[in-house]
Amino acid sequence: MNRRLVGILTVLCLLMTGCQDSVEQVAGAYSYKISGSVIIDEDTIVLSNETGAMEILRVSADSAMVTFNALLGPAYATPAKINGKQMRLLPFKRSLNVRVKDYEVTAKAEGTVYDGTILLNLQYENAAEKLKADSLVLLCKKD
Repeated sequence: MNRRLVGILTVLCLLMTGCQDSVEQVAGAYSYKISGSVIIDEDTIVLSNETGAMEILRVSADSAMVTFNALLGPAYATPAKINGKQMRLLPFKRSLNVRVKDYEVTAKAEGTVYDGTILLNLQYENAAEKLKADSLVLLCKKD
């Protein structure tokens, strides 16, 4: 009898976790850190690390709204697509301060969701001012 009950409970647990969609599995509060460098007019400039709070809010089974609240900077939001362990931040505008000058950049990211951690390759671009960053690291740890 006990073996049968354990088997039934195991199957029920598997069914319940299998029914969660990709966004439900990663939704919640995270802390984040952005690090890397940008290229402006062929000069490589290491950025100051940006840290803050991030939240993933479920919109549908495969889409979310991601909000960022930088500790010493701006707050911004972007829609995201999440499919299994893959996450993509759709292009969004944000302000970036480099060497006492503000740049309006288009940002986007793609990466992988791990257990409690999201690792994204973040890209910034402003063609008019010849600013580009395509190897920024956006590390998110679930709170």
